[in-house]
Amino acid sequence: MKKLISLLLCLAITFSAFMSIPTGAAYDSSMKELGLRSDCLLLISADNGEIIFEQNIRKQTSPASLTKIVTALVVLENCKDLKTVVTVPEECIRELDGTGSSMGNLKPGEQLTVYDLLCYMMIQSANDAATTLANFITGSNRAAFIGKMNELVKTLGCKNTNFANPHGLEHEDQYTSAEDMAIIFKYAMGNTTFAEIAGKLSHTVPANNLKDARRLSNTCFLFNKNYDDYYCKYVKAAKTGTTKKAGSCLITYASKDGYNYIAVALKSSMKDFDNDGTDENGAFLDCKAMLEWAFSKIELVAICDPEKIAGEVRVNYAKSTDFFSVVPKETVYSLVPIGTNKGSVLVEPIPESVPESVDAPVRKGDVICKGRVLYAGEVLREIDLVAATDVKRNIFALIGTKAKNLVTNPIFIVISILIVAAIIILLFIRKKKRRSHAVAGRDYKILNYKDFSKMK
Repeated sequence: MKKLISLLLCLAITFSAFMSIPTGAAYDSSMKELGLRSDCLLLISADNGEIIFEQNIRKQTSPASLTKIVTALVVLENCKDLKTVVTVPEECIRELDGTGSSMGNLKPGEQLTVYDLLCYMMIQSANDAATTLANFITGSNRAAFIGKMNELVKTLGCKNTNFANPHGLEHEDQYTSAEDMAIIFKYAMGNTTFAEIAGKLSHTVPANNLKDARRLSNTCFLFNKNYDDYYCKYVKAAKTGTTKKAGSCLITYASKDGYNYIAVALKSSMKDFDNDGTDENGAFLDCKAMLEWAFSKIELVAICDPEKIAGEVRVNYAKSTDFFSVVPKETVYSLVPIGTNKGSVLVEPIPESVPESVDAPVRKGDVICKGRVLYAGEVLREIDLVAATDVKRNIFALIGTKAKNLVTNPIFIVISILIVAAIIILLFIRKKKRRSHAVAGRDYKILNYKDFSKMK
């Protein structure tokens, strides 16, 4: 029950942030100026779900070791005690033979806690830790573990994600998208243990039955001050991934002064981008560039409020007006360039959503149509526009208008003509019947009193 409640709460947070994602069109030009390198890119506010940068965010691509984020979540949601000691099965190592994949060099029979295995998997991106953890949760039934992974992402609302293994090696049925990974990572960061592990620069695994203590170093260099090209002091958590098909991949969570962002870069490459003779990781460079731009260039401000009139709508049957004003339903906040004032932002009704007219009465706050918030000519988001005041009905105007509409209605005119014609026909028939009775009466001789006397 506790797990269910926790899941529902996290889902509520996730959906409130991401189910209504506004576009990031206002920053397209800035994105181009950054010269980003990855095929799929996303920078999104973890606070209100606003997209700042986006490129191919629903394109399906290989997740590589970003897969391990979901593996970790399944383990965390199915293991009550992370201090539980697990013995590494030999088959969990042998299945990775010949893959040339990232390993933690675990040994068959080695005993480690679930927590240390999670650190191996998330920090050092060890595939043998991933297979060992999957075996710990569902035994040799790997399909059951994969089922839990896919059930989780489906519950989160991911539409372009499917998993076929717990580590991220290439598989035709294993894919994700930048949008889905942001949803998954946002949810994962709601788990304190996950956030702690994903935010570690390093971790020391204590000595066990087969090995001495050893130190694990994070594969994400945005944590590491020794890498000037990549280091970003705002990054609080991250996960890397690399395969031939997926290219270089990275997802990060960064915070500064109360602002929180998730940056995703998928399908990038290792290349000498700055011509210094050394290849650079494009995903690392892109995430750093997007995050530092956001923290230095934009801020959250109220871009419109219910006091600002956005337009007018015609009203029928009102007491003293033919139009009423519409305003934003509520105060709207958005991430806009630092220094932006309300005068730089325009709120306007979306023409196709505006009714030709509305019948009175109208109540203040009634949703009338949709509006769009514009900055620099680009749409920041769409909002509801509501009636700014009450508009009372004029009953006499209503009756008069209805009567006028009735008598000028072609159907009413036709029916009226038919009724008049029917009345005329009925009168004609009645008159004709009277004449018939009069003629029939002439067959009898009518005597007056004098004639009657003579007959005597």
